[in-house]
Amino acid sequence: MPEAAQAVQEPPQSRSPLRRGFTISCVTLGALAALFEILPRCIEIPGLRSRELDPLAFQLQQARVGPHPYLAYSNKASYDLKSDKETIHHNALGFRGPETTWAKPAGTFRIFCIGGSSTYGIGPSSNETNWPERLQAHLNERGLGKKVEVINGGCQGYSSFEMAIQLATRGVSFQPDLVLTYETINDVRCALYPGVVPDNTHWRANWPVARKSELEGLLEHSLTFLAWRRYCTDWWENSKNLGSWVIVDFGKWTSTTGDDYAQPTDAELGFLNTRRNLVTILATARAHGAEVMFVTQGTRMSDFDRAAKSAQAQKDAFERVYRLIGEVANERGVPYCDARVVLEAEAARQSAANGKDQVFTNEVHMTDAGCELLARTIAERIVELGLVK
Repeated sequence: MPEAAQAVQEPPQSRSPLRRGFTISCVTLGALAALFEILPRCIEIPGLRSRELDPLAFQLQQARVGPHPYLAYSNKASYDLKSDKETIHHNALGFRGPETTWAKPAGTFRIFCIGGSSTYGIGPSSNETNWPERLQAHLNERGLGKKVEVINGGCQGYSSFEMAIQLATRGVSFQPDLVLTYETINDVRCALYPGVVPDNTHWRANWPVARKSELEGLLEHSLTFLAWRRYCTDWWENSKNLGSWVIVDFGKWTSTTGDDYAQPTDAELGFLNTRRNLVTILATARAHGAEVMFVTQGTRMSDFDRAAKSAQAQKDAFERVYRLIGEVANERGVPYCDARVVLEAEAARQSAANGKDQVFTNEVHMTDAGCELLARTIAERIVELGLVK
């Protein structure tokens, strides 16, 4: 019987150079990706820090304001900031200042202040040196028979539109005895902005709500994805900054014509809006048992000269709103404190003596000394009119 043929084993075929190169490339890329994911989490690398890869999230986290359904935005509750220049604390109810309660303690005279950044306090170094708290201190030093509590209802960027809503939806819940208004410049900007309409939607934008997909939320845990989105797409250019979240077409005309407030518009309608809002504030306060005092806002008028084309228009509009506040006070029998005259006279005196004033930091924002002068001026007027009862 013939011997069975033995099976011949063929030598194993070696991988082709192309396949081997592909494998090595994949392993190398995987290692580099892993290194890219891990290394920036261990050491800070410029351009790959979290605040640079996702500047929007960083801004939202650091911002002192957040979205609000009726005000567009409002101060964050329990917010704290400490820096070399300022110390800020918001209480648990979302107002700058010490903790308080909605219910008014017995024997307390409550003052609720509404306004923009110069009421909130952009400029002074702390809550305690801002004018609402200094006003409280001055009044309590007078021995008026009641403990005075002053609540700061200001928020940066608020005009008389937000002031009216702030008072109606939150301020009256404090059961204030007196409401102080201190704001002009933001109404000036609303009146000069293009396309003025009665409800201010030409100026105030809705705070956008980012609705992320589950996949996007998962990918945002990857530094590789964040770096690609930040540096290889137009995501950040489209997101811009918080200004574009609260102002319609923020910076559009500045980037094209150099001035947002030098465009065709109906400023007269803007001034009518301010008048209507002041009357609404007055009616709301009085309907809830509170008196109102209009306080005029001081400014360093020369700072408007930095505007490329609208410097004179802004100055004229500031004077117009200033006069309008006095007119409404006179027509409606509203207590009135012309603090602007006092602030600007002192600033002019200091500038003549020293070449620079120590009242304002810029435009309407005040130093600690400016806030002290304003608080003292308002306190004297409140006492003069016998408003603490």
